Amino acid sequence: MKFVLPRRPSSFALLATAVASAALGLWLVRHYPVEPLAALALWTAIAVASFFGWRVLPLLVPALVPVVGFAPWTGWITFEELDLLVLAVAAGGYAALALTVPSKKPVPWRYRTLRWRAAVRVLMAVFALSVGIAVWRGFEQAGGVQFGYWQGFQEPMNSLRAGKSFALVLLLLPLWQKASDLRPSAVQRLGRAAWVLVLLLTSLGALWERWIYTGLLDFSTDYRTTSFYWEMNVGGASLDGALALSLPFALVWAMGERRPLRFAAALAVLLLAFYASLTTFSRGVYLAVPAGLTLCALLWAVQRREALAVLAPESAAAAAAPGTSGAIPLGWSAGVIAGTAVAAWVLFGAGGYRALLALAGSVAVLLAMPASRAAWPRGQQRALLLMAPLPGLLLALGGGLLIDLLPKGAYLIDAAVVLLGLALGWHWRGGLTQPPQAFALAVVWMASLAGAGLVAAHWGGGRAMAPVALVLAALAIAWIATQWSPRVGADLRGAGWRVRGLVWTACLLACAVVAALGGGAYIGQRMSTGQQDFEGRLEHWRTGLGLLKSMDEWLLGKGSGRFPASFANGGPFDQRVGDYHLNPGGTEPAASGLPGLAPSPRPTVTLTSGLHEMGNGEMFRLSQRVPAVAGEVAATVVLRTQFKTRLRLEICEKFLLYPLRCVDRETEVLPLGGAWQTLQLKLGNAPADFGGPSWAPRRLVASVTQNWRGGVVELASVSMADSVHGPLLSNGDFSEGLARWFFTSDRYHMPFHMKSLPAHVLFEQGVFGLALWASLVVTVLWRCTFGAGRQHPLSPAIVGGVAGFVIVGLFDSLIDAPRIAFLFYALMALGLGVRMPSRKPRDGESVLDLETVLPELDSDFEDAPEVRRAMAAAGVKLKGPLR
Repeated sequence: MKFVLPRRPSSFALLATAVASAALGLWLVRHYPVEPLAALALWTAIAVASFFGWRVLPLLVPALVPVVGFAPWTGWITFEELDLLVLAVAAGGYAALALTVPSKKPVPWRYRTLRWRAAVRVLMAVFALSVGIAVWRGFEQAGGVQFGYWQGFQEPMNSLRAGKSFALVLLLLPLWQKASDLRPSAVQRLGRAAWVLVLLLTSLGALWERWIYTGLLDFSTDYRTTSFYWEMNVGGASLDGALALSLPFALVWAMGERRPLRFAAALAVLLLAFYASLTTFSRGVYLAVPAGLTLCALLWAVQRREALAVLAPESAAAAAAPGTSGAIPLGWSAGVIAGTAVAAWVLFGAGGYRALLALAGSVAVLLAMPASRAAWPRGQQRALLLMAPLPGLLLALGGGLLIDLLPKGAYLIDAAVVLLGLALGWHWRGGLTQPPQAFALAVVWMASLAGAGLVAAHWGGGRAMAPVALVLAALAIAWIATQWSPRVGADLRGAGWRVRGLVWTACLLACAVVAALGGGAYIGQRMSTGQQDFEGRLEHWRTGLGLLKSMDEWLLGKGSGRFPASFANGGPFDQRVGDYHLNPGGTEPAASGLPGLAPSPRPTVTLTSGLHEMGNGEMFRLSQRVPAVAGEVAATVVLRTQFKTRLRLEICEKFLLYPLRCVDRETEVLPLGGAWQTLQLKLGNAPADFGGPSWAPRRLVASVTQNWRGGVVELASVSMADSVHGPLLSNGDFSEGLARWFFTSDRYHMPFHMKSLPAHVLFEQGVFGLALWASLVVTVLWRCTFGAGRQHPLSPAIVGGVAGFVIVGLFDSLIDAPRIAFLFYALMALGLGVRMPSRKPRDGESVLDLETVLPELDSDFEDAPEVRRAMAAAGVKLKGPLR
């Protein structure tokens, strides 16, 4: 890296962008609610890292999105950590482009893998103009620009909050372009890594939440996971959207990975993501994830077939060799998965989760059997197949006598058999050369089925074993039938280890679905109310679109972020929700928190409750995270009101929405003529293990709310203390605005969201904006399916992610959450720009300038000398010497 002074206009423009980003970022950091000096140091470090690592860091920004939202701790919602991150990366990156010269020259333009054509740039610019108009109209609808850091969803700054995401993405695109020009493969490697990290972090957050708050195997509790997405504080489907966007990238990684350990890691990420998807209990996710993954897999298969077509004809013979095909035998794979699902349903009813684990072990033994075997007399082979079930029957009979005498004997027997089968499969992975080897594997496979039956019998006490015996016998007979003739089942037996790993992962997923359906009633309840909920959605959409009154609102929209306020003011009277408003304090009448009363000289907060039916989950809460609570808990509140209400104060174990254990107190509040009054309440004694153990803590959340329809109170201060730690709340007098305060509505969500992605865009940006948005989506899908980007390795994942996101968006707004909108528009921008470069170098150029020519073929026959020579002739860079 060589430092230079800017001389060209483009360099000055880059420097101006860097300065503007730095100025805005430093201004926001200066007002950061929590530890602003530490935030400044971190922001500066990121900007410096971006200056020296601008080829990498901008492409990895999406990976950090799940974990850069701290609104429940800071109280910031208009501005947030994602804004600071993007501005820091932009400041450092643009400064590096303006003040340095890269040591490596960009590759020729025809070899570049990320380029937005002029028509695409025009479309993006016009859509950006539409978003800008929506933000301006949002301010106009709210009564003009009224700047503030602590405004809620019904105030003017919500327009900026809802409309900023597309601008943040546009700010990063030139950095993506420059990084790709220098190293085309960076788009593939870093892009895939970023989106896999999005999936991994999202899934880990969901796993942690389920483990701490409900238990991993609890599928009955009415608890829907939120992971790290605080935007679900008033409902929504942020988690659903993140999973739908990123899951196809893990699938592409798994299908394309050639190294066993990394392949196992890809399967682990997929299984973790499937669990997170399953525990959303979202019907949209249950539709979107399979659809997105199926579309991704189909496009990957088409892309791979087209890539193979460019190889030399001699590669076709190598591709046809036994055991070398990377194609997935769909029919036989579906049969194995279906058989596993049926057996899982029967075994789960008799043996619970342990029986499902034993069945998964049996399937692993089946798929671990070697692909090739020597030819020996067919009669001998069939005789050995017929004899193989006998040892399994003996094991079942003997184990049935021992399981009552030997503690955990069934589990030990099954584990030993499965481990033996996997060990034999690994030891003879080169192929079976002797009949005794085939007989031994057949016996172990049958014994593993018997072991699964023993586990079911032990766990269920021997009840309902007849169906278990029948289904296990059916599996054994079906397997013998596939081995009866060498031609039957040859495709599955000859499949590579990656195909077998994917099939085993699908079998595990089938077992998980069975466990979720059979182990809890909540999924069934969700499915049974589908028709009723859809009718409710239709009525909500009609009501929401009915708020568009004039022709200009239909054409240009109400403005970004205006749906909550519009619904509160013009929607059904009995569906209006609670809200909060920070009153700055002072002597002006406008500073008063209640009409007709003298303003307070100090800041106060007006807290209202909704007009809908009230319940514990429907109350609008103003909350703050507290570190620890012990002993006797008390609270003091200074407030005034003009109407009778019921005030509730509580401290609960709560991740985001659903409380577990609480210490709480409700009291009736009388108006007293609007005079200030002080309430002192004892909330009770905190449980001894309140907040959980230190190694698995549950978040503690202190809240103030009203259990009263249409209640309005003005809060001057809220304080809580316990007998061990003393004061628990920070900024209880609101002298620092709403720093550290946050709000939630646990179960009453509809008035906050349009609940449809197309309808949401129509409401905010009008018909013109919806047409532009739809054009962007269609362009991405067309480019990555049939257009210039169809051969790029990331295209199948991009299409699957966008399609899955849109399917989820049929029933939820999604992009009214800024971080999810950022992820969506980042993926859209990637899809609009990826392309495959020219494969033929021109005079004076070398194919060595091109780092990414063809998608990874990722099949077992790539190691064949003939294929490697053909790939080298085609210009594909190979790892290792030619043989």
